[in-house]
Parts: sequence; structure tokens; C-alpha cells
Amino acid sequence: MQLNTRSTVAGLSLQFAGFVLQKPPPDERYQQVLVFSAEQGHLRCFQRLSSRQSAVALDLFDEVEAMATSSNQGRTWFFSEVRVRRRFAGIGLSFAALSEASAFVTLLARNPTHEDSRAAAYALLGTALQAWSEGAHPEIVTLKVLYSFARAEGYPVKEDWAAGLRGSDSENARRFLNEPLAALAGSDPDSVARLLENLRRYLKGHTDIVMGP
Repeated sequence: MQLNTRSTVAGLSLQFAGFVLQKPPPDERYQQVLVFSAEQGHLRCFQRLSSRQSAVALDLFDEVEAMATSSNQGRTWFFSEVRVRRRFAGIGLSFAALSEASAFVTLLARNPTHEDSRAAAYALLGTALQAWSEGAHPEIVTLKVLYSFARAEGYPVKEDWAAGLRGSDSENARRFLNEPLAALAGSDPDSVARLLENLRRYLKGHTDIVMGP
């Protein structure tokens, strides 16, 4: 779906695709979601709930296509139409996959991306959600996605973090980051966990990316 923004008598109208990053509990009239769009970044959207007409049930991680309107210059949007393009049901079948996917979408919700890197972040998120849903090693997916996200945001993780690793950590990082997921299915979980924790510490201490607790 192509982005299409226009002004109307009632305000702005927007056509977009995006991923659901947050879905707090609904109130009696509205379901609120935070959507990440490749063109617009974060969009705070509201879905009207009516007892007379069933609404499309949106889940965390869903990729949606939508039409929305705003009467406050785009600070909030109300869906006029919404449909689910992709749903990653497999994520909920694994606690580890659900934890890693939830942590990454929370990171994206906390860190607005620059307009020049939004398309890359959008594609990266879609690839990662698909991998988690299909049962790939959850922590290796996270290692790859955090590394790629930091590089896309302009941080020297290859030249600084990866180049500073020694011994087996250096070799494992090269393999985990460069080989396809299918070839890494039997990787030692302790080695993966150690590298992932090392990368998270680096991002917390050497970048402006808000990693959470």
C-alpha cells in the first residue's frame, strides 16, 4: 500500500501500512494502538468499538493496512478502515520468541527512528517477526536484529563492538551475524546468550538507544 496523505474539511486523511508496537487494554469505546509506519514513523491510532458492528481484532505485532483520519494535525489518528495484512501467530507458541519479539517492539516504540532509516527499520522488523514466528532461534534473531538496527541508526557496532571481541566470542559473532538462521539452529545457547548480553551492554553504554531495564 502506498502512502497517501491529504487534507479534508474534517482534518487530515492518511493511507498507510504499519506494525502494531503497542496495544494497551481498551476502554469502553476505543482500542488504542501504537503503529510503526515506514513513511510516518510512530502513529497513535484509535479503533472505535461498537456493539452494533464488530471491529477487526488487532493483535500485537500485526502488520496492518489502514485508512485513518486526524483532527489534531496528526497527533492522533482514528481508523476509518483497517485490515490485517500479516499476523505472526507462531510467536505466541514460544515463550522465548514472545519475550524477544516483545522486547524489540518495545525498543522501537521507545526510540523514534529518523525518517531516512524508517524504511530499513520497517523491513528489519518484518523479517525478524517472521523469523520468530517460524521458530528460528529467538536469541540469534535478536542478536542479528539489534546489530542491524544499530548499524542502520549510524552506530559503529561493526568497527567498535564486533572488532573488540576476542577468542571464541569473535568467531561466534562472525558466524551468528553472517550465516543464515537455518544454519545456526544447533548453536550453543550459552554462547548466544553471552554475545547477546555483551551487545546489549554495549548499546546501553555507547549509544543513545533506549534499551529498557
